[in-house]
Amino acid sequence: MSMHDKLKSQEASKITVREFAKDNGCSPAALYRHFESLEYLIILGAVRFFIDYMAEYGQLIDSHDNPLESYFKGWQLFNRYAFERPDLYYRLLWGQYNTRLSEALEEYFELFPMAGSERDPAYFYTLVFTNDIIERDLLMLRRAVNKGMLSYDDAVYYSKSNTLIVKGMLEMYMGCDLEARKQGEQECNQLLLKNLEKAYVPAGNIPGM
Repeated sequence: MSMHDKLKSQEASKITVREFAKDNGCSPAALYRHFESLEYLIILGAVRFFIDYMAEYGQLIDSHDNPLESYFKGWQLFNRYAFERPDLYYRLLWGQYNTRLSEALEEYFELFPMAGSERDPAYFYTLVFTNDIIERDLLMLRRAVNKGMLSYDDAVYYSKSNTLIVKGMLEMYMGCDLEARKQGEQECNQLLLKNLEKAYVPAGNIPGM
């Protein structure tokens, strides 16, 4: 059984080396000869969950010309996936081995190439392989800065504050049931929108708000 299959039915925090080794007919020592730790093995297994989000984000990039609208909807999209599996997304972006995410993604793309954004593949892959989520967020906001929609100082502020909002909300709802996490997702989106109100006012209704 692959770690990805294991994660489909079990939270990451409940998986043990002994259990996973038994599922695969080997000893814990044999696993450690191939993988440096259980946490890194979980990162490798969780990458495919992250790929689903990135594939949809690539489509979002191609469908919106307003960079601030794309930015906010990008966070909404992230939250939809992250609050579904906070045990995985928190590990991937803020956990002990978050700096290894790009390495795991590179291994995945070598086996399973993905188009991502058709309009701007270079931008898409730059985001994919940027480990620091605050730096990644700033790259997204630089598009709005370049169009004169946002000052660079504001972009720096939003890249830090919005990332901390999402991180804190995921921590708050970690281990909660699905209904509670859905509530947390909506609350997180509202906080992000409130934080952005000086720079961004959405046109019309926002799905899920």
